[in-house]
Amino acid sequence: MMRRWTFAQRVGAGVSACMLAGALLLATLLSAAHGLLTQAESVRAALPQLFAGGLGLAGVGALGLVLHRALGPLHARHEHSEQRLRLLLMEAVTDYALCFLDRHGRVTAWSAGAERLTGWTAADVAGGDLERLHPEDAVAAGMPRAHRERAAREGRLLSEGWRVRRDGTRFWAETLLTALQDSRGRLRGFAEVTRDITERRRVERAQALFAEAGRVLQPLSGAREVGEALTRLCVPEVADACILFLPSEDGRVRPQAVSCTDLHAAHHMWEPLLRCPDADEAGPARVVATGRGELLPELDAANPPHALADTAFGELLRVMHGTSALTVPLAVGPRVLGALCLVSTSPHRRYGEVDRAFVEELAARAALALDNARLLAEAQDVLEHVGVAAHDLANPLSSLQLRLRRLRGLHDAAQEPRLRDGLAGAEGEVRRMGRLLHNLLDLSSLSSGHMRLEREEVDLSALVRESAERHAEQAAAAGCALTVRVQDGVRGHWDKLRLDRVVTNLLSNALKFGHGRPVEVSVQGDAGLARVTVKDAGIGIAPEDQQRLFHRFHRVHGDGPHHPGTGLGLYIVHQLVAAHGGSVRVRSRIGEGAEFTVELPHALQGESCTGLQATA
Repeated sequence: MMRRWTFAQRVGAGVSACMLAGALLLATLLSAAHGLLTQAESVRAALPQLFAGGLGLAGVGALGLVLHRALGPLHARHEHSEQRLRLLLMEAVTDYALCFLDRHGRVTAWSAGAERLTGWTAADVAGGDLERLHPEDAVAAGMPRAHRERAAREGRLLSEGWRVRRDGTRFWAETLLTALQDSRGRLRGFAEVTRDITERRRVERAQALFAEAGRVLQPLSGAREVGEALTRLCVPEVADACILFLPSEDGRVRPQAVSCTDLHAAHHMWEPLLRCPDADEAGPARVVATGRGELLPELDAANPPHALADTAFGELLRVMHGTSALTVPLAVGPRVLGALCLVSTSPHRRYGEVDRAFVEELAARAALALDNARLLAEAQDVLEHVGVAAHDLANPLSSLQLRLRRLRGLHDAAQEPRLRDGLAGAEGEVRRMGRLLHNLLDLSSLSSGHMRLEREEVDLSALVRESAERHAEQAAAAGCALTVRVQDGVRGHWDKLRLDRVVTNLLSNALKFGHGRPVEVSVQGDAGLARVTVKDAGIGIAPEDQQRLFHRFHRVHGDGPHHPGTGLGLYIVHQLVAAHGGSVRVRSRIGEGAEFTVELPHALQGESCTGLQATA
C-alpha cells in the first residue's frame, strides 16, 4: 500500500534528491579528471568536459540553495500550524481529559478538560507519569504500564476503571489510549482521552440491582426472609453495612436483619443495635415515625453530629467508623413498615441526593415485598381459622344429615309427598354443604402446607362402587342414568379419605353439568397405574376454559342459579391427585359433555404434601 507523504516530507525529499544528484555528478567529474591527469596526452582534449562539468555542478548547487531558501519557511510554517492546532485542541476540549505522553509514559501536554476533571494542573503533571491518577492497588499491580504496552501492540486500548482526583475522591472513567507513531512506524508516544462515566455506571448498576431485587424479593413469603435478602442485596453493592429496622409489637423500632462486609465490625455492632432507639432519636426510629429519610453525607467518628450524641444510633456509627450514612423509610402509601439504614465505612463512598433517590426506590420495592409477605401470612391465618370452623361444622352437619334420613323413613311417601320431597331436598342441601366443608378443610390444609396423606392399602374398585351408591339418589333426582364399570382388584397405597373426596367431587360435577343425561364411571388398572374415568354428556367445556379449569375459585359457567358452586371442587381434585403423585386431565367439546381421567401410581410416592400449588 502506497504511503501518503506530507508537504514537509516532499520538500525534504526534493532537496535530498538535488544534493544526491550533485554529489554523483561531482564524483563523475573527479573520476574523469583523475583519468585525464594520468594521460597527459589527453589533457587538452578533456578541458571542454571539465568546463561543462563545473558549470553543471554550479547549477545543481544553485538549485539546491534556491529550494532550501524557498521551501524552508514553508516547512517551518507547517510545523507552527501543527503546534497551533494541537494547542487549540487542548484548550477547546473541556468535557474530556486529553493529554499526550511520550513513549515512556511521561506527560508532554495537558488539556484544560483534564485539569477540570482531575484537579491537577499542567504544571503539576508536566514531565511526570499518570500513576497519581490511578488507585494504589492498580499502580501496585502495574496496570498503567500494562495498558501502555497493550496500546503499543494493538494501536489503541479502550478501558474502564477507577481514577483518583487531586482531592482524593474517585470517579469511574472510560479511557481511550492511542499509540502515536512516526513516518517509519516507530513509537513516538501516546494520546489519552478520559471521560467521567460515574453517573452512567450508577444508572446501569441501579437497573441491575432493581432487576435482582425483583428476582430475589418477590418469591419470598416471610418478613424475615425478605429482610435478610434485602440487606444481602445492598452489601457490598451500595453499602458496607446494611440494617433493616422494623417496628415490634410494643411499637419500638428494632433491628430485623443485618449484613456487613467486615465480620469484626459486625461483631461489635450488636451491642448498640440491641439497645432499642428511643422515639425522639435521629436515625431509624425517627425515620419510621416521620416517614422522611435522613442523609448524613460526611461523618467523623471522633466528632459525631450533635443530634447523634449519646444515642444508640450514634454509637453504632462510631463503632463501625462510618464515613457516611443514609436511612430511608420502607413505605406503602401512607403506611411506614420500617427503615433501611445504609452505612459506608470507605473514604471513597459518600452518599448524596442521587443515592437517596435510588435507595428510596429500592426501599419502595422492598416495602411491597414486605407487605405481600404480611398479607400472605394473614391469608394463611384466615384459612387456618376457616379450616377450624369447617371442622367444627362437619360433625353437627353429619348428625343433621342422619336425622333427615330417619325422618324420611318415618313417613309414608304416598301419604305425605310434600313432606317427603321437602326432606329429600333438605338432605341434598346438607350433602352439598358437607362437600363444601370438606373442600374448605382441604383448602386450608393445602394453603398452609400442613396437609399429610394417611396412606393405607385401598381397594379403588370398592371405593368407587360405594361412592356411586351414595350418589344414586342424587343421580335419580337429576334425571341421570348412572352407569358403573369397575375392574375388580385395582388396589394401591393411597389416602382413602382423600381419594373418596376426588371421586365425590368428580361425580357431583358430572351430575350437575350433565343434568338429564347419562353419566358413566369406570375403573381400570394395569401394572403401573390405576385409572378412574368420570364421563358425562352435558354442556361441555370450551378449549380456552380447559386451561384454567383446575385453578382455585375458577368457574367455567359463571355464577348462575342453574350451576351453583365455589370453584373449589376441581382445584381440590387436582391438588389431591398431585399429592398422590398422579395426574388428572379433561377431554371435552361444547355440547358433547366432558370426560375426566385420574391416573394414580400404585407404588408409594411420598408421605406428605407441603405447599402444593395449582398448575394448569
